[in-house]
Amino acid sequence: MLRFAALLGLGFACLAQTYPTPAEGDYTVHDFVFKTGEKLADLRLHYTTIGTLSRDASGRVNNAVLIMHGTGGSGRGFLSAQFAGVLFGKDQPLDANRHFIILPDAIGHGKSSKPSDRLHQEFPHYDYDDMVHAQYLLVRDGLHVDHLRLVMGTSMGAMHTWVWGETYPDFMDALMPLASAPVEIAGRNRILRDMIIDSIRSDPDFNNGEYTKPVRGLIAAEYALYFMTSSPLQQHKSAPTRSAADDAFRAIKARAASLDANDMVYQFDSSRDYNPQPKLGEIKAPLYAINSADDQVNPPELGILEREIKNVPRGRFILLPISDETRGHGTHSRPVVWQKYLLELLKESEPHTAQGPAPEEFQVRIATTKGEFALEIHRGWAPRGADRFWELVLARYFDDSRFFRVVPNYIAQFGIAGDPAVAEEWRERTIADDAVRQGNTRGTIGYAMTGPGKRTTQLYINLVDNRQLDAQGFAPIGRVSSGMEVVDSLYSGYGENSGGGMRAGRQAALFEGGNKWLDAQYPKLDKLLAATVR
Repeated sequence: MLRFAALLGLGFACLAQTYPTPAEGDYTVHDFVFKTGEKLADLRLHYTTIGTLSRDASGRVNNAVLIMHGTGGSGRGFLSAQFAGVLFGKDQPLDANRHFIILPDAIGHGKSSKPSDRLHQEFPHYDYDDMVHAQYLLVRDGLHVDHLRLVMGTSMGAMHTWVWGETYPDFMDALMPLASAPVEIAGRNRILRDMIIDSIRSDPDFNNGEYTKPVRGLIAAEYALYFMTSSPLQQHKSAPTRSAADDAFRAIKARAASLDANDMVYQFDSSRDYNPQPKLGEIKAPLYAINSADDQVNPPELGILEREIKNVPRGRFILLPISDETRGHGTHSRPVVWQKYLLELLKESEPHTAQGPAPEEFQVRIATTKGEFALEIHRGWAPRGADRFWELVLARYFDDSRFFRVVPNYIAQFGIAGDPAVAEEWRERTIADDAVRQGNTRGTIGYAMTGPGKRTTQLYINLVDNRQLDAQGFAPIGRVSSGMEVVDSLYSGYGENSGGGMRAGRQAALFEGGNKWLDAQYPKLDKLLAATVR
């Protein structure tokens, strides 16, 4: 059930002059089942949207942006001049005159269903997976959005961004987590969360969530939260005298009065089993992870993101240096600091369709389970073959496929899509032959084929000089320009068994079963994670 209401408050009047008026709504999911097995008959999901949906020629949504808030926050928090005033205005990076901005309140937050509504400690014990699943239902079923141009979030919302990327890897073009780490919460971070929860639960006034007077433990919880998220440099600058520091302390203490003890316990407990690390390799979209060097929640000296970003096929880590503009953990909500990286991500992830011929020369980056290598494609060598390869790469055809035929001292072959439906769609789309203008020397790449005029999507890379292929009409389209050692290291233990027999018609199982069949029968095959134009 969907319900809308316009946000016409005075606080948005000045912002509405540069982008459309925000609108609030509620979507109700009936009989929502949580990961624990607990159920809620009616899960209310509140949200704010800005702008209007648009669709491409195929009918798919092409301008929706999902932005997720941090622990204890709500979607409305992004409507500040500091955030919306930098990103959502005319000609700004996420111009809401062109984008459809979705700002949800997560489960347990804002105006969405939460313990303080009535159930208190009997409210289902949600976690990050539940929160992301609910957001997905809101986006897909409530707002009728079938694809997201960008998924991004701050702090907890950043952690949700990692979960989105690996749970729904085909649902977005790009991902940007701001102030997070893609590993389980441990060490100082986990201890501080335990302190917050214990400060509340151990207070006798909490009474297992059935409190009738202020819970003093909230003050201690707020103290722990302050140390968790503050920046020593900025806090000293904002309170440079004893008097100013004392005023700041009183403000921190006073904030506790605005908090609800049940909600806060649930909010911090929901991170208990967060750990996207094992599935980072399943993230398909370009991902820019941004942290600040003065963030005490995600301190750079741990080296976590430098290590883990290598497992994300199209991942990049940006560490913002400490400056007058950074605010520790809170830098996540200051796009004035990081918006240039957002623009770079949007440019890199811009959806493309092949229109007309390929460039005369272009580079393609291939990310694999053994590392990366690059291809340099020359249209002058084989125009038709180069044009088809350009089309396939832009269509993301090769992503999450397998190097299914690697024969030592001969070739490494790939090019059957991992999704049988996609592979079948391209299976008979042949292209005419090209003349052989370049020899099949080590490192060159060309199309496998069953005979004249039968090239489709399968390609091979020569592991050695194979000049005998020249006379058979195999026309190279380019060569490996860097990373040939990665190609040499691709698993070759199965030889012809796992994917040979193209000419003999023995590849039916690969087309019909896709990755599922290959992974079951030949689990050691290396994966082609992503192929992207550089």
